[in-house]
Amino acid sequence: MVTSSKQFYEFGAFQADVYRRLLLRDGQIVSLTPKAFDTLLVLIENRGDLLEKDQLMEKVWPDTIVEENNLSQNISALRRALGENRNEHQFIVTVPGRGYRFVAEVKESWKGLTPTTSEVAVNGKPSVISNEPAHEPVIVNPVPVAVPVVATSNPRRGWQPSRELLMIFAMAVVLGALLFYLSANSKPRPNAVTVPIKSMAVLPFKQIKPDTNDEYLGVGLADALITRLSNIRQIAVRPTSAVLQFTDPVKTMASAGHDLDVDALLEGTYQRSGDRIRVNVQLVSVRDGAPLWADKYDEQFTNIFAVQDTISERVARALALKLTSEEQQLLTKRFTENPDAYQAYLKGRYYWNKRTSASLEDALKFFQQAKDIDPSYALAYAGLADTYVVLGHRYDSAEDRRDAFPKAKIAAAKALQLNDMLAEAHNSLAVVKQRYDWDWEGAERDYKRALELNPNYPTAHQMYSGLLGITGRLDESLAQIKLAQELDPLSYSINLDLGQLYYYRREFDKAIDQLHATLKISPDDPYSYVVHRYLAWAYLDKNMNDDAVNELIAGMRVQGTSEAVLVDLKRAYDASGLKGYWRRWLEMEKDRIDNRRFSPFYLACIYACLGESDQVLRHLHVAYEDKSVVLMGLKYNPRFDYLRGDPRFQTIVKEVGLTN
Repeated sequence: MVTSSKQFYEFGAFQADVYRRLLLRDGQIVSLTPKAFDTLLVLIENRGDLLEKDQLMEKVWPDTIVEENNLSQNISALRRALGENRNEHQFIVTVPGRGYRFVAEVKESWKGLTPTTSEVAVNGKPSVISNEPAHEPVIVNPVPVAVPVVATSNPRRGWQPSRELLMIFAMAVVLGALLFYLSANSKPRPNAVTVPIKSMAVLPFKQIKPDTNDEYLGVGLADALITRLSNIRQIAVRPTSAVLQFTDPVKTMASAGHDLDVDALLEGTYQRSGDRIRVNVQLVSVRDGAPLWADKYDEQFTNIFAVQDTISERVARALALKLTSEEQQLLTKRFTENPDAYQAYLKGRYYWNKRTSASLEDALKFFQQAKDIDPSYALAYAGLADTYVVLGHRYDSAEDRRDAFPKAKIAAAKALQLNDMLAEAHNSLAVVKQRYDWDWEGAERDYKRALELNPNYPTAHQMYSGLLGITGRLDESLAQIKLAQELDPLSYSINLDLGQLYYYRREFDKAIDQLHATLKISPDDPYSYVVHRYLAWAYLDKNMNDDAVNELIAGMRVQGTSEAVLVDLKRAYDASGLKGYWRRWLEMEKDRIDNRRFSPFYLACIYACLGESDQVLRHLHVAYEDKSVVLMGLKYNPRFDYLRGDPRFQTIVKEVGLTN
């Protein structure tokens, strides 16, 4: 008879089965990830002693560099599994700044083990599933191996089997186990993922030893993988803009999965030392925290391309995705083989994603550097196009705007000349055609091509929504912006655009609800003044003037207007109503207006509130000439309703290429 010993630790209502690597409560299995169970065992085996965090991490993750956050997540998972309250730690006590101590009384026991159909020893060891990679990266695949065993009922009293019979019986058991094991493993292994994964996010990689000189690598690596994985149509990958907030070490994987509303998360760490880089990466199911795949790489930085190739392929394999030949090619497509050009591009994307005026100028510098190093680097030109498009909307000067958009068009065209498969470049080209050339048909062709290449590209859905809106297809516009929101639920600009669209559709209550929801996404966003402004317009159309003025003042506060000025404006409103407020505002901002520090389209809206038609038309004409007119606003803004029969207004609408 094949027997072994089975070790148990008992504490409270719990029992840790070391042999089967299970935590039981009153005989029922408590769900734990493999590493959480490892953490529990180390704590129990050192019960009563303080385990420093570094010491505990070394025992749980030997020969692997991990972050302290991994340990914190395991401790949190254990506390949930053990039913500990926030302030009542009857099992695990935290020693702030140092580590953890297991304090419960533990009883250790050993029991004899006879193999059953659910417990099998292979080569003298229990069959245990591990989430650690061996020589090759592994997909975690928890499939128990079952072995048929001969029945062991008691023989008749007084009968004693011969020694030879016992040996034959033992050999039969071992042979049966071996044959079943070989048979089970000769069949195709089931997919690692039992529940289909339809969405995922790649979190910014974190530095093991922070070095501000290499900070760009964490976002850059994530951005590169997002670009690759976004080419897979079967799964929605959150864009880089959605995951940037998770560079904060306080943000946990659990909160990231919930906030981003995804099925799986890819997270990683990196450490750069001279010309070498070490990368640890794992793919985790958000549903139960189970690791789906993990691996580590220690390479020359020049081999970073190979690392990204492998990660992309392993993720697709772990998710059991069947890729088309085109998707397979795009998954490992390299746009440059020059590591210096690639590093400059990563820095460009890092600064582009910050979206401040200063960072965008830095982005231009690094994208330019990347394409100078490798003139055939299509992504570098796409980065230049993306940056000029954003700057074209940010510049106050009409001259700067007129300069930025043509440069964006040239860069996007060059990127597509080098590689027509870049969805980002098609989108940038479409934006220029829409917002600067007013070429609606050309813009629609490029938006459709961008979405054909990457149906899960939220920015393309967002921009295409705007085009559909200005050409009068409001229902299609709403469908596209909702698709964008579904793909990137935390995007401030997408949620703002949805609120604006509700406003232009005259659905003022929905607009107000959506705009307030947008503010909650990022209360301190520097562009929240635009949200407050649209809230004000919506309140005005509901004749809620007090609320409208409060929103206008809130928006000015975001822009840094002094409290004394805001009090003065409120006083003007209390004395003379809305017109009193606007006249006082125009007086106070006269110098900035004269120096063209305000959008002429915004000034047209203000004069529309005052009913001064000549001023409205004058500023609309300026906005038309400097290409700053808000096309959706020109067509649908209720502020201009009283002018729609005026031939001068109709002329401006016609010159833009719209119908009134």
